[in-house]
Amino acid sequence: MSFSHLFTSAKLGNLEIPNRYVQTSVQTRGGTEDGFVGQPLFDFHRARLGQAGLVTVQQTFAWPSVKLARGLALWDDKYIEKLAELAALIKSGGAKVFLQLGGAGSRAGTKKECIAPSPVRGSWDLVVPREMTRQEILDYIECYAQAGKRLYEAGFDGFALHGGSGKFISQFLSPYSNRRTDDFGGSARKRITLPRMIVEAVRERTRSDFPVYIRFPKCDYMEGGMTLEEGIEEMGYLAEAGVDAFLMAAGGQERLWHGVPIYAEGEERNVEDTAKVKKALPDVAIIASCGMHDPHLADKMIAEGVADFIGIARPLLADPDYVGKLRRGEENSIRRCVRCNNCQTWASRPRLANRGMCCTVNPSLMMEGTYVPTPAPTPKKIYVVGGGLAGMRCALTLAERGHQVELFEKTGELGGQWLVASAGKDKATFRTLVPWLHENMLKAGVAIHLNTELDRERILSDRPDDIVLATGATPRPLTGVDGLDSGMNIVYAMDVLRGKVATGERCVVLGGRYIGLETALELARDGKKVCLVELNELGRGLISRIRGWLFKEIAACDNIRLFPNSSLFRLTEHTVEIAHGSALFPVKADTLVLAIGTVPDKKLEQALEGCDIPVHAIGDCDHIGDAYEAMDQGLALGLKL
Repeated sequence: MSFSHLFTSAKLGNLEIPNRYVQTSVQTRGGTEDGFVGQPLFDFHRARLGQAGLVTVQQTFAWPSVKLARGLALWDDKYIEKLAELAALIKSGGAKVFLQLGGAGSRAGTKKECIAPSPVRGSWDLVVPREMTRQEILDYIECYAQAGKRLYEAGFDGFALHGGSGKFISQFLSPYSNRRTDDFGGSARKRITLPRMIVEAVRERTRSDFPVYIRFPKCDYMEGGMTLEEGIEEMGYLAEAGVDAFLMAAGGQERLWHGVPIYAEGEERNVEDTAKVKKALPDVAIIASCGMHDPHLADKMIAEGVADFIGIARPLLADPDYVGKLRRGEENSIRRCVRCNNCQTWASRPRLANRGMCCTVNPSLMMEGTYVPTPAPTPKKIYVVGGGLAGMRCALTLAERGHQVELFEKTGELGGQWLVASAGKDKATFRTLVPWLHENMLKAGVAIHLNTELDRERILSDRPDDIVLATGATPRPLTGVDGLDSGMNIVYAMDVLRGKVATGERCVVLGGRYIGLETALELARDGKKVCLVELNELGRGLISRIRGWLFKEIAACDNIRLFPNSSLFRLTEHTVEIAHGSALFPVKADTLVLAIGTVPDKKLEQALEGCDIPVHAIGDCDHIGDAYEAMDQGLALGLKL
């Protein structure tokens, strides 16, 4: 398919944009600790030159009291020089370039700086923010204006305002978080006063037609929040005030999964709502966004006038040549974003403290200047044992560098535990990764052996130059509980998700992290009565957007009972006794489903102790991690050997 409509030019304000893709702002963590553009951010944009027709550089902060870790600053003239270099680099690829201005508001994370239009507490920290005074609001508008002047001097073609994700500007836009009765709240027209004044102030210091678009939360999707009708009304007032375009965001402070949709969120409602906005505002440029990953749908939206542009971020994180491949008719070679949202997990990964954001399918993200494959100086014969993500990623990289690589998988299929992660009915996007790895391994010349389990004798006989162990992990068995021999049917959650075992009608799921929550939800959707038992809080360690979506779905099921901060006490043939505090809940059950984690499979590693062939362990057999860590370890070792 030619995607002919996506590759036509169109106007945004007074700018001619060469194609309909807008690369939207994303917090890459590519800045230095003191707020300057860092080399990783230059490398990130260099790798994506010539893709989107309009590129939006990540948000910068207009005042010094708020800055994300390794984010960009613009509260002083000293930041202009590096930003000018970045703008010139992006323009060299033929794109127009905007810079986004943002602010955290009551999501700043500290009580001292926790400010908002109204004292409405947020669910992320339960802190009640301090209501801003009118003078403080005017002071922040001046900060925005000064930052706008600086980005204009740096050579940007326009600017964007961050009005989504429950942050500073969006808190003024929503009637849920803005309950003021002065000029900045109380009606739709007054709630847009802040962004309107910011735009006016920036243009007073630059030029009257300096292009701007706003990332706008068209609907909060919650009772008491902004409705779609109110969102359209507010956008109409802003358009009258001179805003050139709106990037369709969604979900307010308490429904953040709508703004960066996870794997389970379809595009239908987003498309329908965007169409309603465009119908109501036909003369305003509308940028469709929030999970617009299907190029066929995107092209259709442009063709039918549902949107004027398509905003994308994660597809270009996953594959820097995403737009180029569409232009060349190479859609099938695209490495797809799976919408796992691991790109938002840097704060929970201590080993990424000095690195940018991460991506499961593209571990080279924000390492474009470091993870550079070079031909192997001395090609080797290398065996990779294990066909999960770590093994496949390593084998592919080794083969691309010229090594002779053979991969051995003891089962009849590739994927390892990613097959479990991909098994749910909502996981269609996840199921694109293994075929991509498989196809590219074959192209690179990897010899793949399924249903083949290696042992020490075979390895010593074949004498490869190196052995890469990616043997993964096995489910953690249940121990130390009275009644394990009672006759209770005990199965593993990963087998339930893959449809390998049957359960009874009354199930107790032990373990309330990701796999446990997902398993409980799947069983409940199948009509089973489910009790979910977790030793700590439910969903501990999960990405907030995924956790929020799972909680919403579980809350909608009448047949799930939750037992957080509880433990398994005893089993009988037909009862699971759950300890909570100093008492027991005796629950009738016919199946106990274990979702209590995994343990590294080190059998082959132990068997190879004393072997004179270099052995390298990666993935879960090295340490229990997630899909991103497996892919990152596989790539890093593949580049090293």
